[in-house]
Amino acid sequence: MKGKNDYFKPLLWILGFLTLLLAQGTQALDKAPSIFYPLPAQAQGKIFAAQNLFLGEEGGIWIHDVHGKVVFFDGQNILPRRGSVLSQESENITYLNNAFWTFIDNELYRTYPAQDRELVFSLTPGIIIKKIGSSGNFIWLADETHFYTYHAQTHKLVTYSFKEMYQLNQASRLIVNDAKFVLSKWVLATNAGVYLSDGESFSHVLSSGKNFIEKLYFSEKRRELVIGTLNGGLIIDVEDPKRQQKLVGDSHVLSVAETDQEYWIGTEDGLFVHSFLTGKTVKLESNDQDNNGLPGNKIYSLVNDLQGGIWIATDKGVRYFSLFGQKFKRHSIAQLNNNPITKIVTRSDNKGYLFLTRQGLYQVDAEDWQEPKLIFPGEVHDVAQIDDHSLWIATHTGIVIYHLQTKKMIETSVLPLKLRSNDTKHLEFDHEGLLWGATGNHLWSYQLADNSLTDFGSEWFVDAFLPAKIIKLKSTRRGIFIGTDHGVYLFDKGKIVFLRATSHYGQSIDIFESSKGDVWFASAYGVFVLAHDRSDIRSIDMVEENISPKCLTETGNGIWLTSSQGISLYNPMGEMVKHFGDPHGLMNNEFKSGVCESSIINNQQQLLLGSRFGLVTAWSSELTVATPPNTNIIFSQVNVDHIPVMFGRGRFQTLELEYGSSISFLFGALPESRALSLEYRIAGDKEWQRLESAQLTLDHLLPGHYRLLVRNYSPNPQNSMINSLSFIVDNPWYWSSWAIVLYLCLSIGLIAFASWWRSRWVTKVNRKLKAQVALKTDQLRHQSKIVLTNNQQLRKQLQIRHIVVEQMLDSITPTLNQLIYRSQLHQLARLESLALKVKRELALLRNVRNDKTATQLLYDLSIILNSCVDGWREEFAKANISLAVNNELKQAYIESAHFNLDIIFNTLLSDAVKRLYRNQELQIHCYEREKRLFIVMIDCGDQVQSINSDKRISGFELEEMQLLVQRSGGEIHIFSSPERNLVELSWPSVELVSDAPEMIVVEEHSEDKSIDVTEKEWLKKVEKLVHNYYSDPEFSTSSAAKSLFVSERSLQRRFKAITNKTFKEYLNEIRLEKACQYLLAGGKVAQVAFDCGFNDPSYFSQRFKHHFGLSPTQFVDDNE
Repeated sequence: MKGKNDYFKPLLWILGFLTLLLAQGTQALDKAPSIFYPLPAQAQGKIFAAQNLFLGEEGGIWIHDVHGKVVFFDGQNILPRRGSVLSQESENITYLNNAFWTFIDNELYRTYPAQDRELVFSLTPGIIIKKIGSSGNFIWLADETHFYTYHAQTHKLVTYSFKEMYQLNQASRLIVNDAKFVLSKWVLATNAGVYLSDGESFSHVLSSGKNFIEKLYFSEKRRELVIGTLNGGLIIDVEDPKRQQKLVGDSHVLSVAETDQEYWIGTEDGLFVHSFLTGKTVKLESNDQDNNGLPGNKIYSLVNDLQGGIWIATDKGVRYFSLFGQKFKRHSIAQLNNNPITKIVTRSDNKGYLFLTRQGLYQVDAEDWQEPKLIFPGEVHDVAQIDDHSLWIATHTGIVIYHLQTKKMIETSVLPLKLRSNDTKHLEFDHEGLLWGATGNHLWSYQLADNSLTDFGSEWFVDAFLPAKIIKLKSTRRGIFIGTDHGVYLFDKGKIVFLRATSHYGQSIDIFESSKGDVWFASAYGVFVLAHDRSDIRSIDMVEENISPKCLTETGNGIWLTSSQGISLYNPMGEMVKHFGDPHGLMNNEFKSGVCESSIINNQQQLLLGSRFGLVTAWSSELTVATPPNTNIIFSQVNVDHIPVMFGRGRFQTLELEYGSSISFLFGALPESRALSLEYRIAGDKEWQRLESAQLTLDHLLPGHYRLLVRNYSPNPQNSMINSLSFIVDNPWYWSSWAIVLYLCLSIGLIAFASWWRSRWVTKVNRKLKAQVALKTDQLRHQSKIVLTNNQQLRKQLQIRHIVVEQMLDSITPTLNQLIYRSQLHQLARLESLALKVKRELALLRNVRNDKTATQLLYDLSIILNSCVDGWREEFAKANISLAVNNELKQAYIESAHFNLDIIFNTLLSDAVKRLYRNQELQIHCYEREKRLFIVMIDCGDQVQSINSDKRISGFELEEMQLLVQRSGGEIHIFSSPERNLVELSWPSVELVSDAPEMIVVEEHSEDKSIDVTEKEWLKKVEKLVHNYYSDPEFSTSSAAKSLFVSERSLQRRFKAITNKTFKEYLNEIRLEKACQYLLAGGKVAQVAFDCGFNDPSYFSQRFKHHFGLSPTQFVDDNE
């Protein structure tokens, strides 16, 4: 390998020839008609006068116009629609690494599309940059005294001085027009010759003189330097400088581009193409100066899009030329420019074609398109060949026969007059040599052998489609097909049949029979085929919907169909294999209906296609293996929240979106943008989704990384090119790290607050529950206390009654013994009296057991009293109280309607146990006076007040006691003093023995507390005071304190210390317990409330329910 420095000397040799070659004259050039595709915006009346074109990294073209604006073309759209992608307009810019570079005075700026410009570096203040450009990875700048190079990757800035250049050249002003980094040296094109870098300065190539050099181009692949001069482009071989140099063009060179096989050189006088293979230079011209021409002669910029096309900037707009389109050769025949071709027929010798026009019939040799020969002047409707000698021509005056060998007309007088004189439109020979034709709407056939004419008339037309006309005649193996303006008819076996299914396809345009025998039909509304082995038609899909078919022909590669969108190749099965159209050498709507032919020329199958702009030829085999350039999908514009953030994929970095933003993508496609149909998917999704338009908007995206994949929709998706763009949706502020920390702190705070609040709430609830539990416990305790009291009273009453029964049985036992004894002695009289006595005693026992009756019954008062005393002896013994009974009554009977004597005695004995102290004695005396039985109880215990005083006795009031005694038929008197208490009970005595009532004694249990004697005495005073005044509604703590001669506070404190409850609580308990007793005794709720010290019965009911857990009414109902 040669080193880079080895090329330095050849460069000097190359530039040494420059002066001589600059003086070279003009050349003889070939010219080729070509198609130049305008921008779609031109159809809208917009013209972009571009001074520079730059190729986008992913496709698309950046257009820098003469006003300093920069726009982007993606194949369909010019972006932005108004203004420029750069924030500041500039006439001097260059493009490198997806960015635009420009300068202001001494500062170099870099700008990415749709973004703000960035300052790259600043030169010494006072320097004014004049020119900017790029070469390789370098950005070069030039002012009047220095040349600067900046490497875009290493960021290295190198300065070269023009001082020696001025000394050597003595130029007043040195202007750098272009610069290229060739191998290891910089080559400068200036207004005063060519200069080559030498260290930190430049040396002048003396042989270049002071000639103006506009453009430089270095081919890395071919090692050639193209120097643009005022007299053309000079091509110099760097490796072989002595090799003959070539000069392309003869005008001022403005731009240079390179393809795989050619140099393209734009000048002020047109566009020149120099071929590497042939060494020929061709000047490209257009045969359509209006829409697809190359307006203007000044070619300011040329760009190879590396996809088989060249972008061309002229002073009158931007054009695109397809290199692939060179496979289609265009022929412009001067004689036929104003004489359109209506039909093409291959000559029988396969050496050329016959062209039918409105001005005559022409014969053309395949080797010489420019010299067609006129065979027959005048308008020709159709032509038919039956052999290599004669040619039957249909004209408006009848049929004419032309002899191909003698090139003279043959006498037609032998023909029928109708054929010789009538306007004949169509001619066709069938396989049997029968000539078919149409004169007007009349179909006829002519037999050449016997000169017979058969006229089928026009009655065979379907009446529903009248008026009608014949468009096409085609002879096939299945018969004669007649194409009309409403469908196709078939003449077979002497009959004309209308193929009704063909009426849906409209007017017939062309009919063609393939080599397999299948008949193809091109109609106004589509293409269909009638297979050789079937009787039904089958529709053929075209490249796009709603396009118009034009012509059908066949080669060994398949069936070719021209349409309003180009030419398509189909296999014999009717499947489309290839399609070629705009912008690959063909134009939309250029092909003519029914004007196409295929033939074998020089052992190759050639296609000849009729166009509005002349003739187009192509080799079938070459098109069959050719593949049109791939269409790249371009991310033309990206908007975030409707604001453009990217044009032409200007910067390869991941987009970042705020959460909640919408992102929209505008897509383009180059070089082919025909009927752009896309499909897309997000990376990770399995299914592709169709996108009918060229724009996609995504909203409501979740945070994360996204990669959008886009491809052109195709039946064969594996052949589609895929483009992608990545973007990131940032987490919203409430998902950011600091927000998460804040949430964590708030969560901890909330949890702590919730825990604290819950603890407070639980404490409060527990306190409530505890209070409710305590309340319920107190209620249950109070209820249980009442129940226990009642149970004790009932138990004591039952015990006493058992004692009564035992004593009654004991009293009966002696009588029974006497009864037995008297019966043994046979003392019948005595036996009767004893039996009566037993009967009376048993009746007495029955009276004791039946205490609910209201009849007057007899009771033995002595037995009942003794039974009660015996039942209470144990309690008196436990209390260490003596019980002395002096019973003078043997059998003391009283009469009573209610048996409640045991209750009376039980209550009195129970009260005595409470009132008496230890070692005291209770005396009970029983005697009879004046037919009344008296029971007197004497004790020295606490004072019992008189019957009118409000004194409590064993849970009952004295009034209740008096009521009980009165109901039993007796009287009660109480005599009480501080020294002694005397209770006297008396009942009328009856002679007969009456049953003694039972007595129930309920022992009231008090809390087992160890209380000081003094405190006990004081407490008894308080209890006595409460028992005396509890029924008074005005009685309260203050009243009690006044009665006890103490302060209210002292009373509360002392009472609470002894009883562990407040005085008010104790007063309420006494009132409620008394109320309970009154209710058990049958009192009304309202009356009981007033009797127990409550002014309001509802308040009483509330307090009662709070104390016992149930209302007074429920309490009464439960105890009934």
